[in-house]
Amino acid sequence: MAQQIAVEGGPEEVEAYLRERGMTDGLPIVPPTPERVAAAVAAAGMAADHVVGAVAPLNAPATVEKIAVNAVMAGCRPEVMPVLIAAIDAFCDPQMNAHGIQTTTNPVGPMLVVNGPVRHRLGFNGGAGCFGPGSQANATVGRALRLALVNIGGAIPGEVDKAPLGWPGKATSLCVAENQEASPWPPYHTEAGFDADDDVVTVLAVNGMWPITDMHHEADQVLHHVTRGLATSGPCGGHDAPNPFPTVLVMSPVIAEMVASIMPTKQELREHLFEEARVPLDFYPPYRRQPTRDVLDRLGVAVANDRVPIVLSPDYFVILVAGGEGGLQSAGLSCMLGMPTSRPILTG
Repeated sequence: MAQQIAVEGGPEEVEAYLRERGMTDGLPIVPPTPERVAAAVAAAGMAADHVVGAVAPLNAPATVEKIAVNAVMAGCRPEVMPVLIAAIDAFCDPQMNAHGIQTTTNPVGPMLVVNGPVRHRLGFNGGAGCFGPGSQANATVGRALRLALVNIGGAIPGEVDKAPLGWPGKATSLCVAENQEASPWPPYHTEAGFDADDDVVTVLAVNGMWPITDMHHEADQVLHHVTRGLATSGPCGGHDAPNPFPTVLVMSPVIAEMVASIMPTKQELREHLFEEARVPLDFYPPYRRQPTRDVLDRLGVAVANDRVPIVLSPDYFVILVAGGEGGLQSAGLSCMLGMPTSRPILTG
């Protein structure tokens, strides 16, 4: 069981106590009283001492009770605990490379994508403004994950977390739902082997996001703009090759419908992006150009007219549909150090 500490005073004194010890994200927190923590543990449907995973770099055990403490501090309602537990389980998977993400100078941090009926049941927003404010579930689950990475894993900024700048999406971890109902394609989690009605959370290691906005009414023009806009991430790759980690394309429903009229399947779209979302070789500094050619030659990837793909294969494009119906909006997100990892959300 977690150690209980008595702090004299009210919420302000509790917050000051935790802030002085580097245990908050800088925002006000909800005091993790024994009663609140117990309610969160009960909602998890697991024993308080059940270990979900070992959180790098300390490799400290993330028990349900410790996760509950961070969930309470973040303002989570108890019923979202299964989502948070699944996200932490995914983050601890070796393919996520948690140690690298937690300690690197890169500004990378986790992004959560929620799929399945649980989106509606718990109020996760995949519609208008899904990357912005307004949804308690989105905001608090993402924040709870970040707090757990600091308080359990030990990734205190400037000490263990060596990112010189960070980025706003890392501050409390991005958390969105996919707008499955408005998507012209099967939802993302089915590509990871789950059924469409399964409740699933996917964690991606994201280090930046940029808008791709179009105003044209013709689908081919929109596809062209989305393709070229996504290529903005190209120079963000490794030292001597295109990015060996995924690039994420998030399309609003209107954009997705227009693109799907030309690219009826996600695989067709991925192959199109691989061939067309490229950057000139001279985007890379001179010392990287020949090594980039060498890597692509070993992979058998053709480089026509010195145009370099931004990822290593079509399968490295993650395609999501989210957002509302207003406006022709898309966004690109670059990933680094970890591969997408999905876990089922085990609700009672």
